Amino acid sequence: MTTLACTALVIENDPQQGLGRAADWLAEAGMEFDTVRPHLGEAVPNSPGGHEALIALGGGRGKDWSDDLAGLLTTAVADQTPTLAICSSARILAAAFGGRVEDRDEPFGPRMLAKRDAAGRDLVFGPAPMTIDVIRWRRQELVELPEDATLLAASPQGALEIFRIRESAWGVQSHFEFTPEQLAGFGAFDEPALAKAAEVDEHIVNTWKPILQRFAKVASGEKKSLPLLDAHEH
Repeated sequence: MTTLACTALVIENDPQQGLGRAADWLAEAGMEFDTVRPHLGEAVPNSPGGHEALIALGGGRGKDWSDDLAGLLTTAVADQTPTLAICSSARILAAAFGGRVEDRDEPFGPRMLAKRDAAGRDLVFGPAPMTIDVIRWRRQELVELPEDATLLAASPQGALEIFRIRESAWGVQSHFEFTPEQLAGFGAFDEPALAKAAEVDEHIVNTWKPILQRFAKVASGEKKSLPLLDAHEH
């Protein structure tokens, strides 16, 4: 594949929750990483600062630097820096623009999402399958999107799983970056959930690798619109 080099600023909120296998997918598409680890005392910068993309990972709930991370995400949106926020970072992103988050205790494990019509015109999620497998692992839930957001995929129960803020910041509430072995190591999933995760893992890889690689292409400047199969507005 043709690669255009670009560098992403990565915020690692928790030593267990790195980029996982997504690092390989992104690197294959030409992305390099400059990782900041606030859990080791490194300061969260005020802006993406010359990086072509920002990736904010999970594990940031209630941390001392959560406000700094919200500020960084807000600046990235204002600067139109392509941004990917995962799990708690997705909720911090949404809340920074007026979204509402609540504590929610629901079972952890695989979920199948369905794309919404608006996703058809999205640069990153447009070509993705109509159903998208993810791993749910969270104690909080985004229950209301901000006005600036577009819902791209939801669970059958209506969970606001994948969204975009304005034109170039994507939030994903669930996970795709961890292998079944990594999930088992977290100690958070019961045996049936781990068995199901192993079952759907091939689908997760086949779906999310191209999604992440499209994000890398957008970050490297490939922002041409997708051909519209469904040109009328909903």
